[in-house]
Amino acid sequence: MPRSELMDETSRDEIIRRMRDPAFVLVNVLPAEAFVQGRIPGSLSLPVADIPQRALQVLPDLSADITVYCGGPT
Repeated sequence: MPRSELMDETSRDEIIRRMRDPAFVLVNVLPAEAFVQGRIPGSLSLPVADIPQRALQVLPDLSADITVYCGGPT
């Protein structure tokens, strides 16, 4: 998939398949407390409120395939 395309959803199977791919980044945007309580191993913590200040620190390679997850539909 070209990097310019955005997907609305990524399946659980796709995430599992991609977790060993160094070009794939899984980002948890829940509050830090929720990340500590339970997370997908290998995911990065970047709470929504912190995105403007920390995104470039946490995600230095913006050309990576970045998948974001949260608690569910809001």
